[in-house]
Amino acid sequence: MTARPYDPARVFVRGFGLNEGIEWGFWLSLSVFWIIELRLGPIELVALGVVLETTVLLSETPTGVVADLHSRKRSILIAQVLMGLSFVWSVASTNYWVILPAKVLVGFGWTFRSGADTAWVTDELKGIGTFDDDDIERLLLQKHRFGIFVALFVLTATMVIGTLSSVRLVAALLGLVYIAMSFYFWQNMREDHFTPGSEDDRGFFDTVRNGLAVVRDRPRLRVLVVVILLVDFGAEAFDRLGYKHFLDSADVSDDSLVVLGMLFLILAFAGLAVNAASSRGLEAGHGVARLAVVLLGVAALGGLIASVTSVVVVIAFGYLLQDSVREALWPVLEGWANRDAPSEVRATVHSLMGQTTSIGELIGGVALGAVAEVTTIPVALTIAALSFLAASAVATRGITPRKW
Repeated sequence: MTARPYDPARVFVRGFGLNEGIEWGFWLSLSVFWIIELRLGPIELVALGVVLETTVLLSETPTGVVADLHSRKRSILIAQVLMGLSFVWSVASTNYWVILPAKVLVGFGWTFRSGADTAWVTDELKGIGTFDDDDIERLLLQKHRFGIFVALFVLTATMVIGTLSSVRLVAALLGLVYIAMSFYFWQNMREDHFTPGSEDDRGFFDTVRNGLAVVRDRPRLRVLVVVILLVDFGAEAFDRLGYKHFLDSADVSDDSLVVLGMLFLILAFAGLAVNAASSRGLEAGHGVARLAVVLLGVAALGGLIASVTSVVVVIAFGYLLQDSVREALWPVLEGWANRDAPSEVRATVHSLMGQTTSIGELIGGVALGAVAEVTTIPVALTIAALSFLAASAVATRGITPRKW
């Protein structure tokens, strides 16, 4: 039997797409656990995000440099194990102060993967000589699309198992599956075209300085930094408080897993449609900045619709717009950063973008969490939606002539 030829694109799409699908199911079960079983308020929900983003902020560049200087595959393996363990820890107790430190572990683990996965597949495919930047951007969307397909099955299984047993059990099982995925990457990832930074006699701080210099000297990357700050300022409010607004309005605590699960399934199907439209946009040559402008505009509209009402059907429609396009936005912004970053500091540049994400979410989480506590959650979500609109306006500065 002839062995299948090594295909980095296939490993990237299937491996990290599976990760995305697992994360959908985990986020569903964890949201119900936090909001319904633990009955956490706005400040407690935001505090979880603050701990996570503070950890990411402190860890992102060091772990990104590890991927550039030593091994991207090794970084990804570490990430899988740490994040899987954090999933289990997150539901190991009903004591808020016991599970809060799990956010430190998931944040630390995330930084080992952030940027390393995209940098790895970029180097491997460019080393083969069959892909260019446009192809890699489409590959990011393909990975996201495969992840949504996986999510459809994972979400269904999460609802069934969670209803028959408990959301804590299904979350823990998903964590164990996440750890098991490390064996897939260990067996299937190769680094045939990875050039460690140490071969260029670059040390830790040299790599960091080079990554910062790349961002500083490239106008499109500077624009991207502002876009990410604005997006994540609002994203943290929707991620931490949005589903509480939905479940509080639905008032279905006994069937909350099924109701929220159905919303997640609808969002997944909508995400497939948005993903397909984004892929067609790239193929038509519209570019990542143009796509970002459109996606952020739609996210702002959906966020405003969801925030100004307590009618659950209208909230669901707003999320249909906001969440589905925001899911498709991440690979677009990742492709934007990937296009402008040189190979030798690519993982570091991605990590610096990850730090920007953490800063935006940290500031947005604290500020909008306080707004929600003092006023109401819908007021905080309205401000968050307006930050998406501002990000869309800024993203227009990244649009360049097509001959670029």
